[in-house]
Amino acid sequence: MRLIEQYAAAAWPAVESREEEGWLLRYTPDVPRRRSNSALPLTQGRALLAALSRVEDFYRDRGMPIAVQVAPAEEHADLDALLAERGYRRDAATRVCVAPTGTVIIQSHPSASFAVTLTERPTRHWLDAYVALDGHENSRETADQVLSRVPGPAAYLSVEHGVGAVGVGLIVAAPGCGGVFCMATHPGYRRQGIATSILHVGARWAAARGAGDMYLQVMDDHEHYAARQMYDRVGFRVSHTYHYRLKP
Repeated sequence: MRLIEQYAAAAWPAVESREEEGWLLRYTPDVPRRRSNSALPLTQGRALLAALSRVEDFYRDRGMPIAVQVAPAEEHADLDALLAERGYRRDAATRVCVAPTGTVIIQSHPSASFAVTLTERPTRHWLDAYVALDGHENSRETADQVLSRVPGPAAYLSVEHGVGAVGVGLIVAAPGCGGVFCMATHPGYRRQGIATSILHVGARWAAARGAGDMYLQVMDDHEHYAARQMYDRVGFRVSHTYHYRLKP
C-alpha cells in the first residue's frame, strides 16, 4: 500500500518536493489541488507525529493552507486521530484500487466506434484536451506545471471525435506497475466505451513495459459513482483508502 502511494506521488510531480523526518512535503504554486500541495507520511511512529510542526511551518512559510494526505489511512490511525484533535477537518475520501494488467486488458472491451491515440510525451494538443475535459478550476495550471513534467515512461491517451477530443487518460509506468491518471470524458459522450477503450490501450502499453499490475485513485463520493462502477467492471478492486486532513 505504501509503495503505491510513493509511486503515485512520483507520477504527479510537485514544483518543490522534499523529504523531512518521515514526510514528503509537496508544493506547487498556482495549482491549489490537494495532491500538489500536501504532506504525505512516508513512515509510521512517534517521530512522524513529532515532526508535524515542521510540516505546518513548511506550508505557512509558503502561504499555503496546511494539508496532510493520510495515506494509507489503514496504517495511520494515530496520525489521523492527532490531526483530528488539532482541529484538522477530514476531506476528499478516496479509494485506491488495483488490478492485474492482464485482467484490465481482457475485461476492458474497446469500442469499435472510437480510435485511441497514444503519445509518449505531453503534446500541446493532449494538454489542451485535458484542460477542456477536466472540468476543474486551474486545469491549465495543472497541465502546464504538473502534467507537462511527468517523469517517463508515460502514455498520454486521447480519443478524437467530430471537432475535438472527447476523452483523455494518462498512464505512468513504475517498476512492475502502471498508474492511471487524468481520466476524463466529454459529458455528451459518456457511457459509450471511451474510457474503457482508453484503459484497454493504456493497459496494453503498460504490459509491454513490464507492468504486471495497475493502480488508480478514485474519490469515494456520489459524483464518481459511475467511474467506480466502470473501474470495477474492468477488474479493479480496493487496495486501501486515504483522505486529507485540512487545517482551518
